[in-house]
Amino acid sequence: MHKASKSADHFDFIIVGGGSAGCVLAEKLSRCGRFEVALIEAGGSGKSPLVTMPGGVAALLQHPRLNWQLRSDDQLPRQSRGHFTPRGKGLGGSSAINAMIYTRGAQSDYDGWAQQTSEHWSWQQLLPRFRRLENNQRGADQYHGDQGPLHVSDVEPYYEVSKRFIAAGVEAGIPHNNDFNGGDLYGVGAFQFTMHNGERFGTRRAFLEPALTRKNLTVITNAQVEQVVIKQQQATGVLIRRGRHASQFIAARREVILSAGAFHSPQLLMLSGIGPAEELRRHGIITVVDSSDVGANLQEHVDSLVHYRNQQRDSLCLRPLGLGKLALETLSYWRNRSGAMAHPPSEVGGFLRSSPTVETPDIQLHLVPTRFADNGYDLRPAFSHGFACHACVLRPRTRGRLYLHSAEVKQAPGFTYDFLSEHEDQEVLLSAIKQVRDIMAQPAMAEHNGGELIPGASNSDDELLASLKFHAGLIYHPTSTCRMGNDANAVVDAQLRVNGVAGLRVVDASIMPTVISGNTNAPTMVIADVGADFILADTASNTP
Repeated sequence: MHKASKSADHFDFIIVGGGSAGCVLAEKLSRCGRFEVALIEAGGSGKSPLVTMPGGVAALLQHPRLNWQLRSDDQLPRQSRGHFTPRGKGLGGSSAINAMIYTRGAQSDYDGWAQQTSEHWSWQQLLPRFRRLENNQRGADQYHGDQGPLHVSDVEPYYEVSKRFIAAGVEAGIPHNNDFNGGDLYGVGAFQFTMHNGERFGTRRAFLEPALTRKNLTVITNAQVEQVVIKQQQATGVLIRRGRHASQFIAARREVILSAGAFHSPQLLMLSGIGPAEELRRHGIITVVDSSDVGANLQEHVDSLVHYRNQQRDSLCLRPLGLGKLALETLSYWRNRSGAMAHPPSEVGGFLRSSPTVETPDIQLHLVPTRFADNGYDLRPAFSHGFACHACVLRPRTRGRLYLHSAEVKQAPGFTYDFLSEHEDQEVLLSAIKQVRDIMAQPAMAEHNGGELIPGASNSDDELLASLKFHAGLIYHPTSTCRMGNDANAVVDAQLRVNGVAGLRVVDASIMPTVISGNTNAPTMVIADVGADFILADTASNTP
């Protein structure tokens, strides 16, 4: 997709990355019509029948055109490769391949950000923004809006095991929570989703497509930004490459904004000379700004799947009979948007506390009506009838790191998560697994629960922890590699300006000081909404 602008190689704003943040930025920065805006995306249009169909998520994990399919460098005992890490590739970014769950996290997350930065990031300031962006099926109230561009919908659970899970949670003494974006996170219940009329409704559809008629917005796809061009500590534009063509310089009159996500934004900063000086020298890159925290502080919700046999055999299975049913369900979806494929893969879940002393839930559960391994890359467990429950640590203490493998942008960055290296994370995950087991032992699950398969029997916490470390994975929420803060080591300041370089910002989930207590897609949109206002305010103050 490429729409010519008045000047094909000069723009006021250049946005690098057409994902969840980039789509919001492109819409808001182009809205007034005064500025020429370019959105540059390394992937394609982001369109696919698999993207449209909510039940197509598993196939998207295997889709190289729509998924960067990254791998960490962690040394894992169970396989020769590191953690499989799916990230969206194409317009819409990860909002085009995720499980569509719409959660915001906890009020305390944002108030914690504000303490480290400015009041702009407090819950009091951000809640109205969440409401303005949202078009919630339930209507407007103190927590929700119904006039925004982003459709948020209730989806009645389809799988019987999902319904039984909620009932079992209540039997275990956990309250039923009918709104995880309301006054309290704690409880079990059904999620809300970025869906509309039985279809995925990601940021491409919500924000970008309505703006494409604007003459001042140019979208360039299948173009990889190689580096930000910096002259005398001022970002002047970007070098892009399309296919085998020579590199092309595109100039930015006002700002370059990196919205390439928690892996590619820090990679681009380092390729542009902004990062740890020793790391840059190792790859022959001239240091523009020695910024030690670029790529540091990688945070992710470490996760373990608890696997069960399904006695009812009524969930997703890839045996021949199951595949036949799946084909019929797919046909039903394309005929009338009904059946299993009209439903997201994780319909229900919960937010729990690891101990009575914890006030804000620090555990999240996601139930899935099938089994898989290697963070969804290995579907062999799905050839048996089963279901599984994700249990993840919401506020991990462990920090990973991202670094370069090469000075070439085509080479994916290296990174390690170092999951469960902190004792506190181990304790929270142990509590999570024990609470999952308690839920599964309730009468409501009796007809489905055919026995735990993973992590399996253990005689002590040490044995259980060893199994959890062996099977540990992630829940697709990487953040914080371009940390925001007021301290000298922060990569960006409280207004998301890259320290040490004028005319350059990072606006995506990589700026989170700490990962939020929930799914990260909704907060990423709000980060972009705030960032756009910062950009426009600075532009107004600098315009004669």
